[in-house]
Amino acid sequence: MIICPNCKTENEDDAKFCKNCGYYFLEEENNKQDNNKRESQKKDKVKHKTKNKNRTKVKKEKAKTPKNNQYNDKQKSSIFTKILLLFFILLSIGLLVIASILGYHYYEENNIEVPNVIGYSYEEATVILDTANLSYEMKEVETTNQDEVGIVIKQSKKGGSKTHENAIITLTVGILDNHVTVPGIIGMTLEEATSTLNKNDISYRIEYEETNDEENNTIINQSIRAGKKIENTEIITITVARNTNNNSDTDNNETNNEETDNNNNNNNNKEDESSNQDQEKNLQN
Repeated sequence: MIICPNCKTENEDDAKFCKNCGYYFLEEENNKQDNNKRESQKKDKVKHKTKNKNRTKVKKEKAKTPKNNQYNDKQKSSIFTKILLLFFILLSIGLLVIASILGYHYYEENNIEVPNVIGYSYEEATVILDTANLSYEMKEVETTNQDEVGIVIKQSKKGGSKTHENAIITLTVGILDNHVTVPGIIGMTLEEATSTLNKNDISYRIEYEETNDEENNTIINQSIRAGKKIENTEIITITVARNTNNNSDTDNNETNNEETDNNNNNNNNKEDESSNQDQEKNLQN
């Protein structure tokens, strides 16, 4: 049964209009549906508001927690930076201390004054350098001055300069120059040639060669070329022409020349021995 809301008349269930006043029942249903929709919308709004409130609360709580984390992170980073700063300060202080110690040690080592040993004998110079805690080495140089034999004539570092401990000082020591220049004797007579060689302190050996083209008793060859420097102990061989046409005249001369050559060689050997003894005495002094 449908009761008319307007006149309160009972009507059948399938009636669309009231039989008494003609009220249209579907309008009321629409109104009910509208009311139901409104109520449901209100409920949805209330639910949405509560959800939003809950969300905002959650967001606020979540927003609060990062602030605490950020504060803690800032504290941790500040402590870490302070530790690093302290470490670098201590490290720099340690490096400065080490550098100062090494610098002082380097200054002490490189503050040795080099003594002047020029003019001293090599033995005296080495004693002086040993006293100054310096090392040394010898370099020989030839000299014609007898006063410079065995004497320090030069040193690698000047006297009065500064150097480090055990620095090597090169001492230049003079030794006697035993070299002589070979003269040109080809074309000379045997007597002239031997006299020239004796003046230049050159030892020699005589050989004869039979020939008809060269003048008898003249020098036709020498084993070492003219102008070359040799040691005074080296022997030069000179070749003398023997003219077969004048054998009878030259036999006596040859024997005499041989005797003089032997005497000259003996004299040269004696002079060499005496000069060597003089050198040894100078070196010992």
